[in-house]
Amino acid sequence: MKHFNEFEHLIDYLISLPGISRKQAEQICTFLVNENENNIDQFIDSINKLRANIHLCEQCNNISNKLLCDICANSAREKNKLCIVTTSEDLRKIEETNSYYGLYFVLNDEINVKGKNKINKETIQKLIHYLNVNKFNEIILATNWTANGEATAYFLKGLINEYLPNTKLYRLAVGLPINSALNYADSETLSHAIKNKTKY
Repeated sequence: MKHFNEFEHLIDYLISLPGISRKQAEQICTFLVNENENNIDQFIDSINKLRANIHLCEQCNNISNKLLCDICANSAREKNKLCIVTTSEDLRKIEETNSYYGLYFVLNDEINVKGKNKINKETIQKLIHYLNVNKFNEIILATNWTANGEATAYFLKGLINEYLPNTKLYRLAVGLPINSALNYADSETLSHAIKNKTKY
């Protein structure tokens, strides 16, 4: 079926979103065309409010509606421990295990091995500043057990060894198989992986 330019432009944008295939993008476009105007207006309003009120924590990059997220602002957290994750969703999954009480840093990205893409320079500079200010005693690299996640962990290991050479460095261990992503792990498996982290 022939698509109008407006339809194709939206499909192209939707495909650029994580986890959206062309077929799914076409289905979403068709749904939006057939949806009533009031619901579309509410949908657009929700996006605008999200963009206006939600941002990244200025300290750890977690999603927040304040300058500091609730974790960074919590004085009861263990300030000498850091867990580096790929996404805020990964952070949430670890929090649900109730087995880690330190701080976090969210990369919001991973090294792309095939595309040879590196992590955003601003994110790396923010992480370096975070490391220099806090002087963490223990850091857990909680990137995914995939080629991209492993490449990212290896890069982070070199970076941390440069700025905090005496810090104990760990990688999530038992419970997470090779080529697995954190957001697919159940809480019990992830909790086991945190408790059995290995020196990296």
